[in-house]
Amino acid sequence: MNQAIKHIPEQNRFELELEGGLSAFILYKRNKDHLDLIHSEVPKPQRGQGIGRTLVFKTLEQIEKEGLTATALCPYIKAVVLSSEKWKNIINH
Repeated sequence: MNQAIKHIPEQNRFELELEGGLSAFILYKRNKDHLDLIHSEVPKPQRGQGIGRTLVFKTLEQIEKEGLTATALCPYIKAVVLSSEKWKNIINH
């Protein structure tokens, strides 16, 4: 698995490439420098391997790198964010 996250602004999407040509992704709505993280998805054959958690962490790292803030609207993203104090400077609950 390629651990690099790809930000695809024209699709409002962060994507993590997986083996077999699959990808996990997070969709968002953008308002200026703020993103509402609305959906996350890992392909069924890849679930249960920690990929979703990696996806969220890599996405948050990219958001921070780009100087953006975010709100976790997706229940899974919200659960991952709440498990760590690290992201409180860029994410609203």
